[in-house]
Formats: sequence, structure tokens, C-alpha cells
Amino acid sequence: MKRAFIALKISLTKESEKIFIEIKSKLKGEKINWVDNQNMHITLFFLGETEEKQISEIGRKLQDIVREIKPFVFICKGLGVFKNINDPRVIWIGIKKSDDLNFLKQKVDMLMHNFGFEIESHNFKPHLTLGRIKHVKNKAILAELIEKYSEYTFQDVSVNEGIFYESILTSQGAIYKKIQTFKMNAEI
Repeated sequence: MKRAFIALKISLTKESEKIFIEIKSKLKGEKINWVDNQNMHITLFFLGETEEKQISEIGRKLQDIVREIKPFVFICKGLGVFKNINDPRVIWIGIKKSDDLNFLKQKVDMLMHNFGFEIESHNFKPHLTLGRIKHVKNKAILAELIEKYSEYTFQDVSVNEGIFYESILTSQGAIYKKIQTFKMNAEI
């Protein structure tokens, strides 16, 4: 069994990385588990604990689907939190509405449904998790950062592949290991 998920890897630009450092610096001392730059991604589907045989089967079908999609670009824009500012759990960079990204998500969801996985009922809210919040004492600083970057365009992201990851939980946080990469079709 592997704890698996399907995602798009994101590499921060120097400018986005600078802002991420600023955010971490302003929230220093708060109980936040920051995501390592090497682990930045947008989750398309979280499978949870899955048999390796099923991962292989899904991987083959996923490659067929992704091969029918051309590479695309989306925009990382805005800073926010999940649940809400009074009870923040995740600090994230948002993704501007992208028909291409939504199309890919729908294709992945259909495939996963065909494999018997339950599809989330709420709307897909693509985001780049910066940190998981355990507790924030100074919510005013967090609110200021969100206000400052709520409409900020962080970067464009070029997508030409999807990745099947294994998530290995450790006491220092999750380690993500590539299981399989799915290349999109630039010839379309």
C-alpha cells in the first residue's frame, strides 16, 4: 500500500520565492508547518492508501488521458487561507480560473470515479499550499499579508506533465516520491 496522489509540480520563480520568504519571516514564531520549495504542487486527486497494483493500473490509464491533452499555462494569483481568517488552517496562493486546468481535473476525476474512488462534491479550488497552520497568535499580521497579496499575480506556470506521487509521512513532515510522470502531447 502506498499513500498516493496525482499532482502538478510547481517551481517558484525567484520573485515568488522572495515573497514566500517575506511571508514566512513576518509569521515567524507562529505555529505553521511550511511547505518545502521542492514539494510545491497542486493536487488534482488524493487517493490515500492504495494498492500498488491499482496504482499501476491507474497510471496506465492516466497516461492515455494526459497524452490527449496539450500543454497549457495558468496564473498563480492572490494569497488566502482556508478555513477563514478567524480560524486559519492553510495559507495558500490561489490559481486564476483556467479552463485547461479544470478540463484536466474533470478528466482525472472521471478516471478515478471509474476506478471506484469517491469524487469530492465541492467545487475544485486549485491552490498552492504554502503552509499548514496549527495556531496563529497574531492574526492581524496574517490579515495584512492577505490584504497586501490578495490580488497579486505571483507567476505564470507552464504545465506539460502530471505526476503520480507517493506521500511518505515522517515526524519532520511528508516526503513526496515520484511514482510516475505523465507527459502531455505538444503535437496536438
